[in-house]
Amino acid sequence: MKQALKIVAALCTPLLLSACLLIPGTFDSKLTMMKDGSYSFVYNGQMQLFSGDEKGGIGGRQSYAPFDPASTECSSRTHNETGEVTELDYGYYGSDSTDDDPNDSYRYQSRECSEKEIAAKRKQHEDREARRKKDDDEKKAAMGAIFGGAIPGDDESLKKFADQLAKYDGWNKVEYVGDDLFEVEYAVSGRFDQNFSFPSLPGATMQFPFVQIIRRAGGELEILTPALAGPGGLFGAMAMKEMSREKMPDMKPIEGNFVIETDGEVLSNNSADGYASEGVKKTLQWSLGEESMFQESPRAILRLER
Repeated sequence: MKQALKIVAALCTPLLLSACLLIPGTFDSKLTMMKDGSYSFVYNGQMQLFSGDEKGGIGGRQSYAPFDPASTECSSRTHNETGEVTELDYGYYGSDSTDDDPNDSYRYQSRECSEKEIAAKRKQHEDREARRKKDDDEKKAAMGAIFGGAIPGDDESLKKFADQLAKYDGWNKVEYVGDDLFEVEYAVSGRFDQNFSFPSLPGATMQFPFVQIIRRAGGELEILTPALAGPGGLFGAMAMKEMSREKMPDMKPIEGNFVIETDGEVLSNNSADGYASEGVKKTLQWSLGEESMFQESPRAILRLER
């Protein structure tokens, strides 16, 4: 248990720095909040498991090369004065060179490795690959715990993750389409009497909501969208870090529409045009695209009188 905690702890810092997160792709989403306490939320589009590392750097696309005896190199070293020969179990840079330094005490020559040397090199290679695989398996296990079984780059785990997610209320469609990307249709409705967060990942120890509703002490409802781009979010901070290195993140663009509809009071919001009224109903809308990472994530504060 302690070892697992150490692995998770070791992963947390690089996760935050590389922004390994479940984030949107292209989407349409609408939140309806009414004064009578009823609500509905819809999200149709893409979700992507994004890692700032190279694709497959964490998941199951690692390759473990078999040992190739032909790749072994050995050499011999001969003392120029005594003629003493020492066999070296590695290739020496400059072996067989016609430009040997006459002041050098030794000369070197390539040779075939013995069976004993090849066997030792085989064991070194296999031990090194076994350590790599053990390290990768531990990282994958820890990553699966963090994201509820989803491991970036591991298609098998991501298909299982999609199948598991589809068993829960609201997830009308969850399809893994490859390259760490999901096509989803999510819809829930009811009476709002507690905080709300989407997506909520079963078994995950790390959640990064696309949309969340938090009740304030005075009864106001604050609507936040941490994952819908914006420099204030974790993804935005990561994107700015990557851009400072003249390197854009390897991901699908976050682009789509987010709409809030209510007959309550809109206390504040950061939409470009404010809300539009039609009778008692007020509609706020945000269009997100490439430029949205330089803007604030959509947010609003509502008061619903009941």
